[in-house]
Amino acid sequence: MPNNIDDVITWSFDVTYEKDVVIITMNVAQKNGWHIYSQVQPDGAIPLPTLFNYNTNGGAKLLGKTKEYGAELVDNEGFPERSFHGDHAKFEQKFKITSEKDFKIKIDYEYMACKTACLPPEFRDTEIVIKGLKSLGIEKSEEGDEGETNEGYVNPTQLDSALYAAVGNCEGTSYSDDFDPVKILVFDPVRTDEKDFSLSVEIQIDSVFAMYAFDNIKGYKSVFTVLDNEKLDSVQPFTTKISKIIGDDTKGYKYKIIISQDIHLKDTADLPIIKAELDLFLMGCENNFHSTKKSELSFKLKNSLDNKTRTEKDSLWIIFILAFGGGLLALLTPCVFPMIPMTVSFFTKQSKTKAQGIRKAIFYAVCIIVIYVILGVLVSSIAGEDALNAMATNPWVNLTFFLLFVVFAISFLGAFEITLPSSWVNKADKQADRGGLIGIFFMAFTLALVSFSCTGPIVGSVLVQSAQGGLSGPIIAMLGFSTALALPFGLFAAFPGWLNSMPSSGGWLNTVKVVLGFLELAFALKFLSNADLVLQLHILERELFLGIWIGIFIVLAIYLLGKIQMPHDSPVGKLSVGRALFATMVVGFIMYLIPGMFGAPLKMISGFPPPLTYSESPFGIHGHAPEVEDGWPESTYPHGHGIKTIRDYYEALAFAKEQGKPLFVDFTGWACVNCRKMEEYVWADPSIAPMLANDFIVASLYVDDRAPLPEKYAGELKANGDPMTTIGDKWTKLEITEYKEVTQPLYVILDHNENNISGKANYDTHRDAAVFKEWLEFAKKQFESSKDAKIIVPEFEVIK
Repeated sequence: MPNNIDDVITWSFDVTYEKDVVIITMNVAQKNGWHIYSQVQPDGAIPLPTLFNYNTNGGAKLLGKTKEYGAELVDNEGFPERSFHGDHAKFEQKFKITSEKDFKIKIDYEYMACKTACLPPEFRDTEIVIKGLKSLGIEKSEEGDEGETNEGYVNPTQLDSALYAAVGNCEGTSYSDDFDPVKILVFDPVRTDEKDFSLSVEIQIDSVFAMYAFDNIKGYKSVFTVLDNEKLDSVQPFTTKISKIIGDDTKGYKYKIIISQDIHLKDTADLPIIKAELDLFLMGCENNFHSTKKSELSFKLKNSLDNKTRTEKDSLWIIFILAFGGGLLALLTPCVFPMIPMTVSFFTKQSKTKAQGIRKAIFYAVCIIVIYVILGVLVSSIAGEDALNAMATNPWVNLTFFLLFVVFAISFLGAFEITLPSSWVNKADKQADRGGLIGIFFMAFTLALVSFSCTGPIVGSVLVQSAQGGLSGPIIAMLGFSTALALPFGLFAAFPGWLNSMPSSGGWLNTVKVVLGFLELAFALKFLSNADLVLQLHILERELFLGIWIGIFIVLAIYLLGKIQMPHDSPVGKLSVGRALFATMVVGFIMYLIPGMFGAPLKMISGFPPPLTYSESPFGIHGHAPEVEDGWPESTYPHGHGIKTIRDYYEALAFAKEQGKPLFVDFTGWACVNCRKMEEYVWADPSIAPMLANDFIVASLYVDDRAPLPEKYAGELKANGDPMTTIGDKWTKLEITEYKEVTQPLYVILDHNENNISGKANYDTHRDAAVFKEWLEFAKKQFESSKDAKIIVPEFEVIK
């Protein structure tokens, strides 16, 4: 039991003005499952209702009853109760201002909070300063005064429990002239791409009314339609977020509905005003249906900040370029480089003319590309999108790659040779001797097989890194890798005279292979670190990781200086200039790593070692963990630079509402390299850290978190329909279903209605601090705009 009701129930009061009408909104934040009760309880209810009494000190007149949003009828062991579930309750009262001078309204309110048990009733009061007509610039009306009344559109004394089934019998229900059970909020459109915008409308319904669904299969239905506009290219079917659905056949909704409508423009010259119509059908009683006249909504499109949303095209280009670099690196391996002269010899014998040689060389290069791309297609089709992403996050996959890369590294260092079965190579070689186009294809196939012992580790690295690029990533990766690999073979086959200008193969190639072996060993450690991070074992923490890396590069430097030799090395006579320069760079890199053992950020290799928070001394040798202030959710953790992160989406959303700040959602992972780079380069920037710390509530959702699924989410299913077992499954599904992404990091910023007010951001598009800051500032402006959303109160007519 909480020591104080304020620990679980907090009230806040907002004041807005509509000409000479003031609206006081009373927001109630409910924490940890505690809740308060409706103003009107059904017969037999035990808890005390929430009650309000207003003293306007003669400065205003009450308009209607106090409206409430979100109360729900529940059966509590045979006793029906009407209470507010979830994290929020909301009440609203209107007053007509009559005083010319500023005045105060005193609100006395009584409420009761319960969970599994109840706290004693609370009696509170507050005073709110209200602007008079003179302050609002409004002249006092000479019209007669209707007098103060608390009559609303429904007489509370005549309600019974039948109403709370949404289609109740409320004979004698009365309606006042200010009958408005629905409020519509129209938000500024959010630009999601160059020609794409998202339109958002929120519909708030008083708790004692229900709204017919947009897809109601029986009788009345509500309708939302974007009107034709010559600049519109397409309108996607709108999506809805609904607080409460009534009936198995989605007959109606209660409390709150959010419509999100995506539109695509033909061009962005002279952005138009988009018109839409909203026709709502409400039900308040069994025999009385209440329908609106069509409400026309306007959305003004703005040339707002380009959100720099990552496109698939952008990401695939990056994958292609990185894979192309891997292909160039593979050319320097001793399994590939010596095959260039063999290739030239093959084409010299087969080609009778120069033109014929060029044609065959082009075909040969294309065959190399096709073979490697087919490999990428097979990986993509067999593994699928989720499985490919798991290559970068699953601990057991990471352990497998660690062992595999260690084996490759030992092979590169000269302990043994990795070769494919000789029968495979011999059969391919025989087919190559047949000549013609078939012979050329098998010559390319032989190259792929023979070079496997050197290209295999590099291909593996490319595939693993491209796994975060989605289903098409490995295909594009193989295209980039094979293009780099095929280019010199095709050129030398077409122009064999160039062979004379190449350096001869020899001992230097084995040196390249050994250096790659050391680098492979260092890279393999990253996979082991990923597994340790995901499982949170704290075995390979930052200090140990860096210590092993320092050891690897010390041995590499000694090798380059010729002090030690590997099994297949030629004797080193004089130290070459190249080896001396490279050894100097390695020693310099070692010196750079050493301060990292004592807390230096090491931004140059950010993302490869475990983060600073995953170390024996995460806050420095003599530092202490920053304290999390009282009132923050239980899943809050200090991130550094004054930033606190909440590791539960729903706790973070509720806290963002309580604090009146936008919600910064960070889809991340323990094994995500680019996530660490963003946090250590961008989040830590002096212009960014204060904004994240003070202007946003940050929710960091680890999609590879292997902690068991909390009981409150028990029974939920993954995106593919399988049962959820871990908290990471929960956040993975949220990312896939809401944002159609599987990559990390992914950043979105939401308002309190869970509207995306920022577009998407990620490593590819926002790793520049200036761009990221501009994106945050844009989201802040959108958030402020959402709070000032245009409010429409529809005019209703009663249909009996």
